[in-house]
Amino acid sequence: MKLRLLDYGELTADLGWTIEAAGVSTHSETAPASPRRNFQMLGALLEHPKHGLILYEVGPAPNWQEIWPDPVKEVFGITRYAEENRLDNLLKAAGYEVNDVKAIIIGHAHLDHAGGLEFFRGLDVPVYCHEEEIKYAFYAIATKQDFGAYLPHYVDSAFNWKPVYGPETELFEGITLYQTPGHTPGTLSMKADLGNGESYLLTSDTMFFKENWVDEQPPGWLVRNMGDWYKSLDRLKRIAARDNCHVILGHDKEIFQEHAKKGVIG
Repeated sequence: MKLRLLDYGELTADLGWTIEAAGVSTHSETAPASPRRNFQMLGALLEHPKHGLILYEVGPAPNWQEIWPDPVKEVFGITRYAEENRLDNLLKAAGYEVNDVKAIIIGHAHLDHAGGLEFFRGLDVPVYCHEEEIKYAFYAIATKQDFGAYLPHYVDSAFNWKPVYGPETELFEGITLYQTPGHTPGTLSMKADLGNGESYLLTSDTMFFKENWVDEQPPGWLVRNMGDWYKSLDRLKRIAARDNCHVILGHDKEIFQEHAKKGVIG
């Protein structure tokens, strides 16, 4: 099996969303500058010897400027997204077409990770997503309790949703999915065991940046359940150590670039 990391561009936001107490005011510094950071949007293209072409994460919708709510664009506006970052063009650069994709795995269904499902409308390609994430995403939109992070243009029953159940699933040979809640109830991290003996562990937004993973700094305002996040951190650390995994974090640009420059891996 071979893996290729995909560059969906970048958004820019306040670091307090992903690192607890980033830019917090104190008695001695009552009005500190709010730190901001570029968030790499990424995915992975897997060439499976038996099951064909598989996508993990599909990035934002190509017309995000038209369909993202204004408050979301104000807080999480995309600051780098060109033609080469479109999912269909990334597939073409790899020698494929959208119709060649046999399965999609959604790490979690937020608009910058699952909005690209629009490229697959009408194709009936299986969209694997954790049961808890599917339930939460549809509920979030129907009740407006988390509208904006999830949007109805892709959280749509017209797509061929395939629920993933439980804490661990070997979806295909060499591809194992782990429910790692904290950021959302049904976030799926993925481990891909490649043909060259390497293993890659992609965390989606369970872990955003090195501070979360290496320094074990908890996430900020984007966490939904801090207790679950700590359990997911412990679990992912154990998996990474056990299988000697390369770890790709949800939005860390430096780690992404280090491995993306390898091109096709495996």
